[in-house]
Amino acid sequence: MSKIGIVMDSTGYLPKNILEQFQIRVVSLNVNIGDETFFETELTNQIYFQKLSRISGLSTTSQPSVGTFLETYESLFSEGIEDIVSIHISSAISGTLHSAQMAKELASNSNIHIFDSKSSALGLGVLAWAAAEWAQQGKKVSEIMEGLQSLMQQTEMYFIVDTLENLRKGGRIGGAAALLGTLLQIKPILYFNNNAQIDVFDKVRSRSRAWQRVIDELTRALSTGKRYRICVMHVNIPDVGMELLDELKDRFPGHEIGLFEAGPVIATHVGTGAFGLTFHPWPLIN
Repeated sequence: MSKIGIVMDSTGYLPKNILEQFQIRVVSLNVNIGDETFFETELTNQIYFQKLSRISGLSTTSQPSVGTFLETYESLFSEGIEDIVSIHISSAISGTLHSAQMAKELASNSNIHIFDSKSSALGLGVLAWAAAEWAQQGKKVSEIMEGLQSLMQQTEMYFIVDTLENLRKGGRIGGAAALLGTLLQIKPILYFNNNAQIDVFDKVRSRSRAWQRVIDELTRALSTGKRYRICVMHVNIPDVGMELLDELKDRFPGHEIGLFEAGPVIATHVGTGAFGLTFHPWPLIN
């Protein structure tokens, strides 16, 4: 058993089989729907959207409590873990990392290494996945942290959304950009910019053109000749997700390609029907 424990927050959206195989612990963000608050991990997208339909307005999200992080850390240490690598949603859009840092200060063991993914969704999830694989391979915690820094810089994520309105109302993107997109009926492609904030990568007139624009970015990355781990992401549109997965497997054989569903926290900000890609070289060869 590895003496290094891997923790991520719930916006990484790795499925149960990967979490169990690599023993990744998940600290849940909160989803507020009307007067009720839920751990994100308690909600499937189906339940989330059902509950959302019964209220007026949008849901909101909030970071995990310091106590929730502390409980997770102490549980791992009690099981014999010697070092914890804790990987989280961009600190530029969430206070989750701050909660983790405060929990570290209160923990009985200071061997907690907190990493800002500068991303979210599978942009975060693939980093936690990589860290857990490295831990099982017996890498030292310093090697894992160095690897994460390198891999983060090579990880790209693009999300295609129907509207920027949810992001505008949640304060995650400027009002002018959202208004322009609505007026022109543009399908925005979102990404995390150099400041680790959600931004508009490109504005395209249709979903199909937006998808092709993202495929262009993937094709550029694959031109290096490296093997890639490619993650198709969707919000509550599994049939579309499967179509995109099949397309990528046909077009890009020889790469590791999987399908993942982003959950209620991301759905709160990008809305149902969003989809996109995360990809990076894997295995990482420096």
